[in-house]
Amino acid sequence: MSPAHSVIFFDQNQPPSPPHSRAAHDSPVNEGQCDKGVKGISPTSSPNARAVLKDKQQPIHSPSPDSSQPAKPHPFPKKPTSTVEDELPEYCSISNNVGEAAAASFIVEAMLETQREMVADEVSGVFTFKQGFYTSLCPDILEDEEIDAFMRASPLYDWEARQWTGIPAAHSSSSCLTKPELIEQLSLIISAVMEEFGNSTTRKAKDTSRVKLFHEMADSESARHYSSPSLVIVAEGSSFELPPPNHSVDGVEEGEPQLIGFTNITTCIEVAQYADLSDDNFLKENATHGVYAQQLFLHQPNRRFVRTISIDEMGVDLFHFDRSGLHRGSLNNYHSHFGARSFIRMLVVLSSVDEEVLGLDTSIRWKIDAAGRKSRGTLTVRDSETKKTTRYDLTSVQPVFKQYCLGNRGTVCWSVRDRNKKQTMIVKDSWRNESATPEYENLKQARGLRGVVQMVSYEEKRSQTKEFVLGMHLPDDPTGGAANLIHSRIVMEQHGRHLGHFESEKQFLCALRDAISGHRGLYIKGDTIHRDMSRGNILLGKPGAPPGSQGVVIDLDMATRRSSVGRKAGEVVGHLQYLSISMLLNLVGDDDIVAHDYLDDLESGFYVTATVMYEQDGPNKLQDPCPEILDQWLEFQEMSNCRENLQFKKKFLLSGKPSDPTQHMASYWSHASRVLLQKFYKFTREMAREKIRIRECQDESWKARSEKLLSEPNVLRNYDRVLGFFDEAIAKITKLAGEKKGHAMAGGKRTAQEDGPVEDSNSDEQPRQLRARRQRRRI
Repeated sequence: MSPAHSVIFFDQNQPPSPPHSRAAHDSPVNEGQCDKGVKGISPTSSPNARAVLKDKQQPIHSPSPDSSQPAKPHPFPKKPTSTVEDELPEYCSISNNVGEAAAASFIVEAMLETQREMVADEVSGVFTFKQGFYTSLCPDILEDEEIDAFMRASPLYDWEARQWTGIPAAHSSSSCLTKPELIEQLSLIISAVMEEFGNSTTRKAKDTSRVKLFHEMADSESARHYSSPSLVIVAEGSSFELPPPNHSVDGVEEGEPQLIGFTNITTCIEVAQYADLSDDNFLKENATHGVYAQQLFLHQPNRRFVRTISIDEMGVDLFHFDRSGLHRGSLNNYHSHFGARSFIRMLVVLSSVDEEVLGLDTSIRWKIDAAGRKSRGTLTVRDSETKKTTRYDLTSVQPVFKQYCLGNRGTVCWSVRDRNKKQTMIVKDSWRNESATPEYENLKQARGLRGVVQMVSYEEKRSQTKEFVLGMHLPDDPTGGAANLIHSRIVMEQHGRHLGHFESEKQFLCALRDAISGHRGLYIKGDTIHRDMSRGNILLGKPGAPPGSQGVVIDLDMATRRSSVGRKAGEVVGHLQYLSISMLLNLVGDDDIVAHDYLDDLESGFYVTATVMYEQDGPNKLQDPCPEILDQWLEFQEMSNCRENLQFKKKFLLSGKPSDPTQHMASYWSHASRVLLQKFYKFTREMAREKIRIRECQDESWKARSEKLLSEPNVLRNYDRVLGFFDEAIAKITKLAGEKKGHAMAGGKRTAQEDGPVEDSNSDEQPRQLRARRQRRRI
């Protein structure tokens, strides 16, 4: 066996658990049709640093060079059309009373600190821009002569003194400005720049230091969080809309409108006083701007990158966030002629009326109604195989899935409708390391296989992160050490909700059975191993789906060819809750490395079966009280608890006396399902014990035993055994249902064929998750 070697991980946040979940499983509905992990590089300067947000972890792949040239920046149109409101209602603002304002400021800072902790590890490493990087910020949009003419004519700049008027140098003998005074003066400068260079009609600089910009969070406990950046630039346009009515906070009634939020701003500007700056502020600034960037990515889901700035009396720091991580650079003096020109270029870029310059993907467009909200939208795809361009209608103005993270895959999924075919489909946008195998290549292998999601089309290289920082790093290192991530788009058939939303016992068993069958087809006919079997990666079939398609396995981004598994033996991928004992042994690093194989995925399939039967006491109903084994299972989902996770599963599966897996099942499940789980447990225990014996071999006999276990006759036999457990249980339930003559089938409401249409995962009917404090983990 190959010697153990290092595995590097990346943590990233997941979307909320399904409505009835204890956070023991993955995302709901067609969110499941999106990926929940990433192959990429950590947004840190150290190759062994681990970025942690709140949730899953993925292996990191070293970047490989790419000689392709980035796209040129877009010019700035100078004739915007509509107007932004200037006034804010009082209820959106923090009190002007000194005592109340101080208390409110303390509350905002406390919430922001909580948010910083969530993104701290993801922004702990920085890719530093070269000196003079700001000259590469869309250099063709403005000539120096235009900027100099503005500076000479503006009363806000003293050309002879080389100083912005009203902002004394931090080291001067002039009296220092208070922070509110500095904010006010900077707001005047920004507004004047936008007025001069054509960005003032649909862009407005606003002091939001006393305004609540509400956050969107993955867990309900943080749903009422908000922050108050010093300044923002409010925007109108296709990608911007008024924020939704706020929650009931500090006496504000739910449903009252807001005019400023993360949905309708181009950037956040944090103002500080030079005297307050210290080396200790560096990480705090990174995290603060990381929070703002995360909210902009979430509220503007067609964002490709986010740029924000910090400014004091002397200098400006630019924070650039894309899926490769945080890039940061400084302009030490924005008062000198050169510095003022660079500062103005920054402001023009941050307030651009060209949405692509702002970092927005304009292939997704919305119509804004009279109330300032998105009313409908379209999404355009250019098929890389047929070269045909198709424009789809969005079935909802909001995505059906988005990841609560800053870096790496940044997956967003949309439900769309084909106007000609009259079909609803899922479009998946995601980013991958340029050295990683694209998911669409794995989906090609799955074409025609029942029980596996089917790809309609794909767009292979929509953009690259290295294009966004063109010229801002040194020539010999154009990304500053960051990976180059590639944006691709995949159009797939839409299926039902994920496995946890079953409406009958039979529907659940049929879906899981057909997904396992699809996994077998992918492995045998597609020469591909999935490597990420989890509850969220199994969907219920379409309404009326025939046997074989009543459940589908999705998310092939972690899949790999069987022939390449040996070379990737050091990779550990998947969701921690469902990770096999063998993969956990690889992870803790106390033993030799054994490659991921189909038995690891079947073991994960057993864990999916067991956790659903332990957690759910019927459709949309949790077992109460929660069984202790499930509580324990959930407690071991942190990377720091991998050894406890391993010991827990060893005790459950490998102890001398077999456990009784049925003792924790909810009363809803029939005798047929209990027999199924017993047999599945026995099979999984048998395979896990054999893999342990192979690991413990002290001679070369391990090779023969491993080859026998993975031989095609044994592979087919083992899949047939597992599928037989399900077929037997389904047949018993079907027979019992027939005997009941007109009654609902055992343990269920209706058959899979009677399942209703796919529901919008963003609908208000979904209750919040019950155990938000527990987060799912994926490696």
